[in-house]
Amino acid sequence: MRIKKLFDKIEKSIMIILSIMLFVMVGAIFTQVIMRYVFNNANAWSEELAKYTFVWLTMLGSAVAVRKCAHMKVDYFINMMPKKLVKVLNVITNALLILFFLVVIKYGFDLVGITFKQKSAGMGMPMAYPYLALPIGGILMLMFTIESYFNKNENNVVEEG
Repeated sequence: MRIKKLFDKIEKSIMIILSIMLFVMVGAIFTQVIMRYVFNNANAWSEELAKYTFVWLTMLGSAVAVRKCAHMKVDYFINMMPKKLVKVLNVITNALLILFFLVVIKYGFDLVGITFKQKSAGMGMPMAYPYLALPIGGILMLMFTIESYFNKNENNVVEEG
């Protein structure tokens, strides 16, 4: 239960961060539009800020979607399968997801290390910051996938017993 409360706090923090990032992204895009079409003077930093904020929004939002099981899925065929086969497929699916997230985390950190000295063109910040969204999002999705797997198994034991 303590882990669930910790994950609830992490999710709430992510949602607050996502709200702030969405506000920043919309502000940057609005600034870019005003600068380009009203003052006829486009700036590179606002477009870059919007792009990198969108990357972070995608990775953090995907982590929340993993926790809430809100990703799209086609369950037409799964609903027609026997329950034992569905359980086996869930184990296989979760194992593949965990493997995928581990690859994203590993290569994400590699990418962060490679790009730390590279500067972005518009804002002049290290490119490692936008790329850091990959391993951070991967870690969160990994944690939430493992939590979801154990919650499903825990609920199945309670229901069957």
